[in-house]
Amino acid sequence: MPPETWDKTFQELKSQYLTRSSERLDQIGDLLTNMAKSPGDVNLLRDLQRQFHWLAGSGSIYGFPQITKLGTHGEEFCDKLLRNGRGLTRSDWDKCKALLDALRVTFSGDDDPQKQTIEKPLPKSEHDGIEVMFVDPEQNHFLFLAKLLEEQGMVIRHLKTAVSALESCSQKMPRACLISLPLSDASGYELVERIRILPGGQETVIFFVGAKSGFLDKVQAIHCGADGFFQMPVDWESVEKRLKYLLDRGKAQNFRVLSVEDDPDQAYFIRAVLESAGYQVHHIPDPMQFEEALLSFNPDLVLLDILLPGMTGYELARYLRQDERWATMPILFLTTQNQLEAHIESARAGADDHLVKPIAPALLLSAVASRLERARFLKNLLHRDGLTRLLTHTAFMEQAQAVVAQCKRNQNRLASLMLIDLDKFKQVNERFGYAAGDKVLISLSAVLRQRLRSSDVLGRFGGEEVAIIVEDLEEYDAVNLAQRLLHDFANVEHRAPDGTVFHMTFSAGVAMLDPKVMDVERWRKHAEQALKAAKNNGRNCVMKILGGKR
Repeated sequence: MPPETWDKTFQELKSQYLTRSSERLDQIGDLLTNMAKSPGDVNLLRDLQRQFHWLAGSGSIYGFPQITKLGTHGEEFCDKLLRNGRGLTRSDWDKCKALLDALRVTFSGDDDPQKQTIEKPLPKSEHDGIEVMFVDPEQNHFLFLAKLLEEQGMVIRHLKTAVSALESCSQKMPRACLISLPLSDASGYELVERIRILPGGQETVIFFVGAKSGFLDKVQAIHCGADGFFQMPVDWESVEKRLKYLLDRGKAQNFRVLSVEDDPDQAYFIRAVLESAGYQVHHIPDPMQFEEALLSFNPDLVLLDILLPGMTGYELARYLRQDERWATMPILFLTTQNQLEAHIESARAGADDHLVKPIAPALLLSAVASRLERARFLKNLLHRDGLTRLLTHTAFMEQAQAVVAQCKRNQNRLASLMLIDLDKFKQVNERFGYAAGDKVLISLSAVLRQRLRSSDVLGRFGGEEVAIIVEDLEEYDAVNLAQRLLHDFANVEHRAPDGTVFHMTFSAGVAMLDPKVMDVERWRKHAEQALKAAKNNGRNCVMKILGGKR
């Protein structure tokens, strides 16, 4: 579709969206009026949750990221009220009314998407604006890395001495600091120690780069508080990946913790401590509910008491470890059993830690956070493609299976599968080399991450093929979303090693899931048929298939 045609189509879609959104806000207002009269009506609360859910899933697509944030907040708040099972208090009603007012203000503000252009500048990446400080007396060691990070939208500070670096950190702490050893005016290890005691210094990622990195150097680097030591010559792309991983480590994670505890007082304590840190906690007092809780709650970590009615925590841990689905899940015992034999038995059962009651809140949070972080790192290695950082084929298909299962349980849910294949990708590799082809794939993954919601599922399906699962969009909206992605990617400039600038396009197939008749394989085959039709239609286009019809 030509850019001018797409612009006109998209503006029409946005106009329709605004009309529907106005109606949606009126419906929310009516629901709140009725809820003020009947605060205990669960059905009204569920209807309100659905209204917020709709806004959460559509706002960013039509140029309103704040609507997505407000809708998500409202959906989660309603979900919390439903899970608590209590009636709506006046304070709860006021919060919902405040969300409605904020939604109205956002829709009526100057950021009306009809006043925006389709080519609104995008951030270069999810790391756009992050400040990184280089401390290098020679001012030449980090040139290649600086280029890589600037392409990711990061802001670079170049300093020569430890004194200037410390002064800069005291004024504004960077998110990351890379130090070239040796420094001319001080010990690099002392510089790190002094940075760590400044406000915000504990959160900064710090690497050393030096000509020597024997065992004692690495030990000293760890001792002073650095996150890593890289020896020259350095694989800068590996440093970039490690840096981005550690920067992402601090992002809020919606981790789920399953607590098996038959003492209600302990259960309330555990929930209060963990929920205060942002974790979702599901508690069961009866180990007979364990399997059902695993399947329905899908926890990221399990916290077990040892002495439980009917069976022991050891038996539950062994059950997890013998099932491939849960074999790598972190298991922590929280028990009054502090005998040596209990610790040994915990290790034999496959637990990751043995904590003893009564436990200080800080220790409980630290133990849970460290095990979750380690599990996240390992899961990232296993489930993410090394080049694009999208899900691997296997991990993506697991997510697809879960989506199909959810849609079969609730057949009103919508889900579409998009298969994207780069056009004439082989020619890029043959003309410019495989490194240029890799950069094209990285650029494609970056565009998809920027344009899609965090809830959408992205995977590298094959060599130059990417798969996407988008939920809660009608077929027409899903196809238009794919066309918008195609338009955005076609405007990206790619630069070959010889300096040649070129553009790329892709072909895409979209298939809606019909949970009544489709399993994952049939859904995938429909998307593949649509993709083949797009290729046969001259490439650089989007085709759809629903029920085998284009």
